[in-house]
Amino acid sequence: AKESYAVEAYSLEIDCSWRLIVNDDMDAITRTPQGFGTAASRTVDTAAWSVVTANPTMGDGIALFSAASGVRKRSNLTTGAGAPAVSTVQTLRNLMMQMRGENTPEGNEGDDILGLMPRYIVGPSALATTIEQLINSIADPASSNAGVYNNTRNLIPIIVPRLDASSTTAWYLFASPSEIDTIEVTFLQGQETPVVRERMDESKWSQCFKVVQTFASKAMNHRGIQKHAGA
Repeated sequence: AKESYAVEAYSLEIDCSWRLIVNDDMDAITRTPQGFGTAASRTVDTAAWSVVTANPTMGDGIALFSAASGVRKRSNLTTGAGAPAVSTVQTLRNLMMQMRGENTPEGNEGDDILGLMPRYIVGPSALATTIEQLINSIADPASSNAGVYNNTRNLIPIIVPRLDASSTTAWYLFASPSEIDTIEVTFLQGQETPVVRERMDESKWSQCFKVVQTFASKAMNHRGIQKHAGA
């Protein structure tokens, strides 16, 4: 069950010539530090969600999202057609709630039912309208009876356009990080935001900009995440 990783430093540097500085009528150089910082923040976001789409192998030798196999006694991967709906959310919620703790020393499934509850519903921008209509409807959108309660309204929707590059149909349920670890993003202490520095090179009469961001992302536990392939 052990998962380990280390933070890494990422940096980018550009050098603006004296001619470019003099001809900067559009203030492009002035906006460079802000652009660097914004791009670095996107890099962190991309790295975090890449853990989800890459489906990496966990410490138990099984992929992050997998059907019950080997030491993995419970599934957190549902395949086949199934857009976000009250019925499909219920299927994934039940799978999450029935997750067990660590296996026994003999390798058998433990009897510790975790009772995890999904807190977030995550999907690509292709499913944004579907998810938003589902979460914001008082009644079940799939029912012709307006009195049928929509019990998915307590979920918090998160739309991630980066997921579309991997799949436009896959969506996920995440438990609250206060209940269990899921995907962890870690920063070097004191560098939770990108660090941008600039300096003048007097020998070349040029201006240099450099951005540094130190972070890492890692899947820590499969039990708090459920994936529906949606197709």
